[in-house]
Amino acid sequence: MECVIKDNKEIIDKEEEIILPVAKSTPPSSLKVAAVNYLKTYKAVHLDCIGVAANYIATKAIIMIRAHLFTTGDELIYVPIYKDFKLEGTENKIKTGIRWTLTLYKRSI
Repeated sequence: MECVIKDNKEIIDKEEEIILPVAKSTPPSSLKVAAVNYLKTYKAVHLDCIGVAANYIATKAIIMIRAHLFTTGDELIYVPIYKDFKLEGTENKIKTGIRWTLTLYKRSI
């Protein structure tokens, strides 16, 4: 399975999922706000990361997302997987990265 990253823009999948590319320059708080808002609309949010720095940013954002959702009575389910990414503008260049899949679980209180 391959994913094309275009200019660090969001790529919307038609199956009620959204992909957010994460770069080392992505502010974790901005990623948190975007992911929380998209989790209210979509079934799943994917954070695509290539490199250690991008994964560090995604991890910080996931911690903030989890804390935010906990205060609203929701729980975050997150699963990391390895994924091959085909980078746009390169011929047959594939990089392996990590895709964090985030889903929302409504807690019953």
